[in-house]
Amino acid sequence: MNWGWKIAILYSGFVVMTLGMVFYFMGHKVDLVAEDYYKQEIAYQDQIDKMSNSQAMLQPLGIDLDRQTLSAIIRFPTEHASAGIQGSVQLYRPANSDEDKSFDILIDSTGVQSVLLTGFSKGLWKIKVMWNSGGKDYYSEKVVTL
Repeated sequence: MNWGWKIAILYSGFVVMTLGMVFYFMGHKVDLVAEDYYKQEIAYQDQIDKMSNSQAMLQPLGIDLDRQTLSAIIRFPTEHASAGIQGSVQLYRPANSDEDKSFDILIDSTGVQSVLLTGFSKGLWKIKVMWNSGGKDYYSEKVVTL
């Protein structure tokens, strides 16, 4: 076999390998942080303002994991609970966006919300709490491992 055939086989092998990798990687699902990532990035200053509002509170938001009842306990500051709270709690799963969950904030008379986590996959979760109280927006988050 002369050198011309060897070069042709080498190039053909490279093309086949490249196409194989392209088709292999095109078949994999890619979980993005959010589908509208660029839109959220443009409005990130609002997110920074919400986090600053949360850090400036006298009594911070409490997010704890109760392993006995397997639930997330979210304690809102008393001044916010008495003024009324609207917002949502998002449970974000970095490993699989199909498992993300969102709940409306429904606090009890003591300003506490409990989110039952039974049936959730074991692993890393991020609890994101976004709420409005007294005309101000707030945001807090905590990473937990189930």
